[in-house]
Amino acid sequence: MHDIVISGLRKSFGPNEVLGGIDLTIRSGEFVGLMGPNGAGKSTLIKILGGVYTRTSGDITYAGAPVRSLAERPEVGFIHQDLGLIDDLSIVDNLRLGEAPMRRLGPVLDGGRERRSAEAALQTVRLDRPVTTLVGELAPGEKTLVAVARLLSRGARVLFIDETTSTLPPQDANRLITTLRDTVASQGATVIMVSHKLSEILDATERIVVLLDGAIAADVKAAGLDRAQLVEMLVAAERPEGAMVHATATRGPERLRLEQACGGRAGPVDLALHAGEVVGLTGLAGSGLHDVGYLAYGAIRPRSGRVVRADGMRLALVPPHRESQGGFGDMSVQANLTISSLPDWRSRLRLVRAGAERADTEAMVRRLNVLPADPDAAFATLSGGNKQKVVFGRAVFRKPDVYVLCEPTRGVDVQTREALYDLIRGLRSEGAAVLLISSDSEDLFAVCDRIAVVEQGRLRDFTTIDEITPDALEAFI
Repeated sequence: MHDIVISGLRKSFGPNEVLGGIDLTIRSGEFVGLMGPNGAGKSTLIKILGGVYTRTSGDITYAGAPVRSLAERPEVGFIHQDLGLIDDLSIVDNLRLGEAPMRRLGPVLDGGRERRSAEAALQTVRLDRPVTTLVGELAPGEKTLVAVARLLSRGARVLFIDETTSTLPPQDANRLITTLRDTVASQGATVIMVSHKLSEILDATERIVVLLDGAIAADVKAAGLDRAQLVEMLVAAERPEGAMVHATATRGPERLRLEQACGGRAGPVDLALHAGEVVGLTGLAGSGLHDVGYLAYGAIRPRSGRVVRADGMRLALVPPHRESQGGFGDMSVQANLTISSLPDWRSRLRLVRAGAERADTEAMVRRLNVLPADPDAAFATLSGGNKQKVVFGRAVFRKPDVYVLCEPTRGVDVQTREALYDLIRGLRSEGAAVLLISSDSEDLFAVCDRIAVVEQGRLRDFTTIDEITPDALEAFI
């Protein structure tokens, strides 16, 4: 048996205690879902177990023996969002990274044996791809399966999956979870999966652990638990200030139009955005989905066709990848929130009214429940979900006529997701035009008036939200 026992685990950063005494036992062969709001301590716990952070106090034992971290055990593996793969190398080379070369006759590399070993590793995750394929040519879900195969081929029997599915389209996420459940958990391995997606946790896991404010708030069996009950466990605090449901506004005049626009992998695209309307787009990775948003916003210039915007039209973008596109790590939360809208706080003498900027920043931090609620905190120190809130808040500060929101709820908890939905509804009721681009069907059904699927850069016919079901939408994709 290879049980993991965590006792009295605490972690503080200066005076801020992030984990306040975690007691948790994960039994060998379990498939455990770990959930909690942004800032609850999930990432900190995983980083302590993975040896990235040192615990302040408490004990960790594995198979009955005390350990400093689980990373020192070769049979324990961690898969994070970045996966640790190199796109320019083949599958077999990625699987062999960090391993001693397989040789024959002294220094001669045994390439045939390495390829056969890689093929056997891919079979364990049911990935039917030539092992000479460059990883950069794989779909996101296939890349994740390669990362799983690499750990299994090295003898991993305990897998930590840290929000790996948050960036995957539904089909790829489902494929990964099915693989974990059928070819890993069923073989006696242990899986601990961190995710904000309720359906994944309810469908895949046998046990759910919920963290709130650095402590375990719930530890229950998944069997018999429904979505409403799980939401109740997760939303333990009051909704953030400013979150409220707004009535649908009447569709107003046209704000922006794409006419046979082509750019990046998108096009030709015909699309009109109107005031008081939320238009939703979805599609598979590689479909050109996000490039449609970049065309609309102006980050990509059309190589043919055109994008028509009225003079003086103000736009704001929430990019799909917050880590590389969304924020400035070394700058403060306040600077990240206000950097695109500084003229709004300038006096007649062109000086920034620091007091007004600070007050508005503090109000936005409260409105979006950014944690820690410190405008001076460095953006890089925030959890992924709180970074997403800051990026969203920066777009709101722009007070644009058109919002282009790419994956706006990626990696955020249930409470924040609902607050962002309310905020989007509010923007619509105030007369903004919203283009919402998401691989998460929950986003589309929560706030959109009409939706379309992007396929090979083109838009399928639009349908109103009451004319399609979530299952039908995923089937179309």
